[in-house]
Amino acid sequence: MHDFSLPIGPINPSMKEPTCIKLDLDGNIIRHAKLQMGYTHKGIEQLLEGKKIEQALYIAQRICGICSFCHSNGFNHTIEKMLNYEAPKRVKFIRTLVTELERIQSHMLWTGFMFHEFGFETMFQYLLRDRECILDIFERVTGGRVHHAINKPKTVRYDLREQDVRFILEKMKTIEEQINRYLDIVKKDKLTKERLMGVGVITKQTARRYCLVGPTARASGFNNDIRRSHPYDAYPYLDFDVIMSKQGDAYARMIVRLMEAIESVKIIRQLMKDLPKEEIPKPQIVFIEEGVATSQVEAPRGENFYFTIIKNNKVDRIKIRTPTFATINVLPALLENKPIGDVPVVLHSLDPCFSCMERVIVVKNDKREVLDEHGFIHKYCDQSH
Repeated sequence: MHDFSLPIGPINPSMKEPTCIKLDLDGNIIRHAKLQMGYTHKGIEQLLEGKKIEQALYIAQRICGICSFCHSNGFNHTIEKMLNYEAPKRVKFIRTLVTELERIQSHMLWTGFMFHEFGFETMFQYLLRDRECILDIFERVTGGRVHHAINKPKTVRYDLREQDVRFILEKMKTIEEQINRYLDIVKKDKLTKERLMGVGVITKQTARRYCLVGPTARASGFNNDIRRSHPYDAYPYLDFDVIMSKQGDAYARMIVRLMEAIESVKIIRQLMKDLPKEEIPKPQIVFIEEGVATSQVEAPRGENFYFTIIKNNKVDRIKIRTPTFATINVLPALLENKPIGDVPVVLHSLDPCFSCMERVIVVKNDKREVLDEHGFIHKYCDQSH
């Protein structure tokens, strides 16, 4: 029995994207939680179908505004696999640079919003201020502060100049100093520790059972970093640590993300120091008559998986498994028997991105339907009951 039901969302100040969490409450305690999605469904996979490779690349990079490059890179890797092509080393280094810059800005944005969730607004403002250093690099290197249209099949659109390298290294010094400062605050501030420690605990066994990915999994001692297990781009040439923790709570997830950002700074310094001296290929139109390939990249939130089928140089079928799809299923279990005040912190600690995730296509009797979660449950699940 429960006292009453309370929906949080789909529009709520604690959520950066529309979603709805339906809670059954016993006083202040959550007895049952259910996540209802479908409010940001865009039909991206169907939108990609029938597009030429060049067109699909631009659509893929707009799936998400935070991990724009990781989506374009995942799609681009499948195309290069079909072409049986290995990119030049300098191209790999530039792609890895943008990947790690994207990781830093994503983790800084996440940390800022996490502070915002429990009222530490000063830290929120500082982190968004310092994140501008990364956006300045993006603007200089790729031409775009949000969507980085630098990837092309077999190459990248822009090369790095010596003055760009100096500019990047100068910004990295600022970023490292500031993140270390914030780490020191997080480790010493009593209110931050009291609000996050012991909240939303995910054990290693739970992380494995739910197949969690990214910093959320690594904060629980479950290591599945694609950069290490399936190295791509410049990662085979780099020396870096995979940041881990065993505590598995919201505090551990904050520490892991901040330390990952510092590790990304170290990676970028290696990339700039060892940047190969060679010409990058000029962009050219590619043609694939028929091909099938998969790719994995480590986006800021975790593994991004692409499955692509090309026929007559057009996308015939594409399936994208984003990190949030793997991570969000654990949320109801984390909320049960917890006070309602923990909802914003627990939800945000998972760093969900619903606009990346919400897609489902059902093919039945040669007819294809694109459904959101509500439509899928209503049409195909309710009948079984």
